[in-house]
Amino acid sequence: MKERHKQIRDYIVQYTIAHGWPPSIREIGEGVGLESKSSVHLHLKQMADDGIIKMVPGQPRCVTVPGLEISWKGDFEDEEAD
Repeated sequence: MKERHKQIRDYIVQYTIAHGWPPSIREIGEGVGLESKSSVHLHLKQMADDGIIKMVPGQPRCVTVPGLEISWKGDFEDEEAD
């Protein structure tokens, strides 16, 4: 795996764990030091072709890392509307 691809994968994993959803293309670029969104797209396509990530082209925030499972363990209380 290319070093840049590892950086991108690791950023996607860290962001997804921290936020509960994957980063946008812009956020990925900012997170790994790529200024051009087209460069980010190129790397993501290469990574998807190699099976490093899965993505749905044209859909925002649809980048996932195979094997990464996120489950929300926040506190939710049933609130009744008055």
